[in-house]
Amino acid sequence: MSVDWSGIVREALQTRPPLDLPRRLKLPVLPQSVVEFTAISEKPDVGPQELAAPIEADSALTSELLRQVNSVGTGLRQRVSSVAQAINLFGPRRTKTLVWTCALQTATAGIRSQLINATQFQKENRMRAIFARETAKETAMDVETAYTAGLLQDFLLPLLTDAFHKEYERLFQQDRDLVEKERENFGWDHAQLAAGLMFDWGFPDELIAAVLLHHSPDRITMDENLRHSSVSASIAAAALPESLVQSPQGFETLLFLQDTLSDFRFLEVANLVDEEFAGVTGQRGQETTLCERLGNLAIEHLEQRRIDRVHRHRQLGNYTLEDQIGEGGMGIVYRARHCMLKRPASIKLLHSMKLGPDSLARFESEVQLTCQLTSPNTVAVYDYGVTSEGLFYYAMEYLDGINLGHLIQDYGPQAPGRVIHILQQACSSLAEAHATGLIHRDLKPDNMMLCCRGGIPDMLKVLDFGLARVISSHPERDHIPIGISGTPLYMAPEAITSPQSIDAQSDLYSIGAAAYFLLTGLPVFDGETVSEILRQHISADPESPSQRLGIAIDAELEAIVMQCLAKNPDDRPKSAQELSRMLNRCGAAKSWGSEEAADWWVRREAFMQTNAPTLPGALEPTRMIGV
Repeated sequence: MSVDWSGIVREALQTRPPLDLPRRLKLPVLPQSVVEFTAISEKPDVGPQELAAPIEADSALTSELLRQVNSVGTGLRQRVSSVAQAINLFGPRRTKTLVWTCALQTATAGIRSQLINATQFQKENRMRAIFARETAKETAMDVETAYTAGLLQDFLLPLLTDAFHKEYERLFQQDRDLVEKERENFGWDHAQLAAGLMFDWGFPDELIAAVLLHHSPDRITMDENLRHSSVSASIAAAALPESLVQSPQGFETLLFLQDTLSDFRFLEVANLVDEEFAGVTGQRGQETTLCERLGNLAIEHLEQRRIDRVHRHRQLGNYTLEDQIGEGGMGIVYRARHCMLKRPASIKLLHSMKLGPDSLARFESEVQLTCQLTSPNTVAVYDYGVTSEGLFYYAMEYLDGINLGHLIQDYGPQAPGRVIHILQQACSSLAEAHATGLIHRDLKPDNMMLCCRGGIPDMLKVLDFGLARVISSHPERDHIPIGISGTPLYMAPEAITSPQSIDAQSDLYSIGAAAYFLLTGLPVFDGETVSEILRQHISADPESPSQRLGIAIDAELEAIVMQCLAKNPDDRPKSAQELSRMLNRCGAAKSWGSEEAADWWVRREAFMQTNAPTLPGALEPTRMIGV
């Protein structure tokens, strides 16, 4: 396994915003004993006794160091009882890391925050470290790095919540991840501050990265090497239920890691943590154990999933549910009918586990904006509400047609004229959305549907603004950090590397990737893993559709598609309107009109009635539909 830890750390710290910290916030400094220890450790041929001397002069530091040495070195035949013995066992370099770790913890241990119970915080801190250590053991990761990262990932929170008491008091009342709220409020988060301080002190890069990314589960979906490193153990530890509730979706993260890491079973790891705590304190059974808390969360999870699945014929507002017609990561879609108008509709219910009061308010705001979109090429949203169980739902027009993914699957690559016709309608939808500040973020063939509406054949509808991001009118607030969202095959490079910077050009990249798929029947990039596909979006140059198929494709259209796929957003069309104008100037734009569209839908209906899966010759690139 090869991970460029130095590159990860330096990239993250170089791109962080300038820190505007008030004078009242005093970050920890190295104690004199640690300064002397560090200086001596740089000398050649220094002996354990000489190296141990400055540490042993500090009794509090010595006591904490020996406790950490014996914790990270579980399974030793005998306990380590002196600093010199620890140096002989771990070596000067590893001991130095543990000494610095103890120094950081000691420097912040005396801080009393009104928002943090010191005793409870220290207990949860140690619990996270042990959980990370046992996770690393089960999954063959670096045990020492995982344990130390668990100790250090939150060590600055007492200091920060003391210095910014009013701000954190308000932040803790919101249901989003703490790091997301910190970045929005301060321009930095506690993981960045901790990693920066560790970098200045000279901690190993892998340990810095594990602390830096402990609230970033999205990162391990991008890089398989990171997934099997101490970063995963650190993320697992950060997801545990704790008094501060830093991660409201922590249990979801543990489920994700359990599915991702073959040897990770979080309840088994929690049981090992409980056994160690019981052995140390002798108080097993006097309070709720970690295993019991996670077990209760698992039961709540299953019960919530049961509640989320409403029954057929149930009424939501003015709509009666009929059959389930789809399910995605955010919710379930039902065909429904208006009780009085008898108008068919689609109802989407959002998984309640994905939403708390704060995120519900944000989603409600975005649905209100979506309701205002009037483009005939955007799916119409009729209504929204909340069920008695707290489920958020919205009603939209019911479409009977075929999404572009199924179009290619069933009928093969499409003619350039038809692709232009489809893309221009997508641009119409996006132009209005972008003008209101909505960025779709998940444009893909499955989220675009062709249908016949109002007697117009081949009408495109852009669906599912469920991942839409609102770009505010205040530039200083636009760069609110968000997680990676979207579908890997159609994601713009900046949506992967810096998701906080996405804008209208990111949607145009996705449009280009969808156009490539419509012309070739193939994605722009493919690979055996998600991380491989994402890496290609970031750095690989795609083959042109003509090269990919080995046949000539309309040169004007191909040039536009490749421009949409430019790595640099500034090299793409400037707007959806400009892209539409470019498409309209293509000679092939006139080769597909209402007559060709009507004929295609008549033929499709005839073949559907005879149960024919595809039109004759549809999968042959030289005989595309409509040519």
